[in-house]
Amino acid sequence: MLLFILLYMVVAVVDQFLVTATVDIRELPLGHYIPMGMVDPNVGVLVLLYRPIMAIPTIAVTVRRLHDVGKSGWWCLLWVLPLPVVGWLYLVPLLYKPSRDERRYRVNK
Repeated sequence: MLLFILLYMVVAVVDQFLVTATVDIRELPLGHYIPMGMVDPNVGVLVLLYRPIMAIPTIAVTVRRLHDVGKSGWWCLLWVLPLPVVGWLYLVPLLYKPSRDERRYRVNK
């Protein structure tokens, strides 16, 4: 998580000071449904490319953590469905739960 935040900050700073092109999120298809479009609609091109690239490892880690707490990986759809912020209110505390009994996954020697 810390790496994700640090990389995002580096990309945002580089994007802010070195790249002048910006995109208005609200003009993208379904852009009115993107939560950050309501807060800061003008996003730099590097940040716009960084977000979907980092979504892949984020989903992978979320699915693995959900399996650790005994839930299906399909629960990670709460990041985007039914409404992004509403799903987070249930998903984030779920990800903070302690892991289930790990003896089930150990290999007997």
